[in-house]
Amino acid sequence: MSYSYGKWTKYHMMKENSTLVGYLPKTLILTNTAFWELLEEKGAVVIKPSEGSQGYGVVLVSKIGEYRYEMHSNRNKIICGKKDVEEFLDKEKYGRKLYIVQQKVPLATVGDCPFDLRVMVEREKDSIEWRVTGKLAKVAENGYFITNIAKSILNVNQALEQSNITDIDGHLLQTEIDNIALLTAYELGEYYPNTHLIGLDIGLTNSGDVYIIEANLKPSRAIFKRLEES
Repeated sequence: MSYSYGKWTKYHMMKENSTLVGYLPKTLILTNTAFWELLEEKGAVVIKPSEGSQGYGVVLVSKIGEYRYEMHSNRNKIICGKKDVEEFLDKEKYGRKLYIVQQKVPLATVGDCPFDLRVMVEREKDSIEWRVTGKLAKVAENGYFITNIAKSILNVNQALEQSNITDIDGHLLQTEIDNIALLTAYELGEYYPNTHLIGLDIGLTNSGDVYIIEANLKPSRAIFKRLEES
């Protein structure tokens, strides 16, 4: 049996694990009802195509007042009313792609720019044993809320030291991240037996809370060359 590589499919697979579910931002298929209910509940949501990559089509919508909203895409921000948001939703969600709406994770920052972690997990061919083989931090370019456009790549220790995360034990936090990454790999590996490399995007809040933002089954290793060169 084959499974979709989309974000929505992988979210449901991870959600089946009683431990991982606590690390997943709430995610729904994008409909008008789902969007407005999640926005009212969380205050800020991210719209993204389930099959998208490289940050294409990702939009942050935040409620900033009574019937006032901020829409943020790349470096562009606009303040608008509910009608404008609904017109945007109608344009986006009925295209050929499946879209999801996800709780916005309030990412910790380095120099006022949000960052997240890329964690690589691998297994040898014909092996069931997964290993964490690399970790780094991606710091978003000025004005961006996602890290696909990264102005700097840091090792995790550097990022934690320079970040606004307070009152955490960096060693324990990294151990937790490694354990989550391995558990995710074992869970997804059951559904994708031919997958031997998974790249996880892990979000951290300024209080050290950990979220699994996304699992990539075909991650690029190129970003690690930037870490080596820095």
